[in-house]
Amino acid sequence: MYDLVSIGSITRDIFVPTDRGKIFKTPRDLLAPEWLGFEMGEKICIDGIVETAGGVAHGLSTGTKKLGLKSFALGPSKPAVSFIIVDKESGERVIFYQKSSGTIDLSKLAGIKTRWLSVSSLTGNWRRQADQILKYTNKTGAGLILLPSTSQIRDDFQDLKKLLKAAKILILNRNEALEVAAKAKSKKNDLKSLFALLHKLGPEIVCITDGTRGAWASDANIILHSPIKKVKTVDVTGAGDAFASGFLGIYLKGGNMKSALRAGILNSASVVQYIGTTRGLLGKKELAEK
Repeated sequence: MYDLVSIGSITRDIFVPTDRGKIFKTPRDLLAPEWLGFEMGEKICIDGIVETAGGVAHGLSTGTKKLGLKSFALGPSKPAVSFIIVDKESGERVIFYQKSSGTIDLSKLAGIKTRWLSVSSLTGNWRRQADQILKYTNKTGAGLILLPSTSQIRDDFQDLKKLLKAAKILILNRNEALEVAAKAKSKKNDLKSLFALLHKLGPEIVCITDGTRGAWASDANIILHSPIKKVKTVDVTGAGDAFASGFLGIYLKGGNMKSALRAGILNSASVVQYIGTTRGLLGKKELAEK
């Protein structure tokens, strides 16, 4: 019996750090407030590239294992490639990725027993996948955790709504929460309204991360906030997944929402100090020392 099975992407990440990009702010565009740009036709010399294993399922499995959960990642048999440009000054990045998680064989779930099932980054025949996931959770009683991507929200919202209705925990960033609000035709974008909308869709516990503004967690009765821990940021690519694995690593073992939120923030702060999504993930002893 697993504590957590994570369905989603498993990738080979290729990182290209550079100081030649420019960040453009577009505050009127709530769904895309910042852009990273380069001169057309420019040839850019780089110091080197970094290759690591990545993907949401891989990150969740690795991070929660370090915190004591028996975890397993269920992804495509062949890892896809993600190409990631990292701005050296800010640590912000742009990710180019292949849609590969639609090839995950969800029939394998029939032979797996787990207390919790997390779903993220799915592409392909979403309707069939959503039905397979719901059939599994209804049959086994496994708790459903959702970490939806922007593309899932934009392209497959009706099928995502079916999963949201059955979900126990939802973890997403502020932009993704705004995408949900837009799909639900809600004109309110303050945090309190976003939490109310997300809880109304089904999840009992909702976490919203918001970059340098920290993260919030809600159980529909109270909303808790944790600011970021200030560190030298090298690469923010794994920040969201590290937060999720820290939060889940504590909460799924019986920890309260406050301690789980703290663990998520500390895990995220540790990971952003390195290139890649899993280097810097904290173990139980390291977390206790923070």
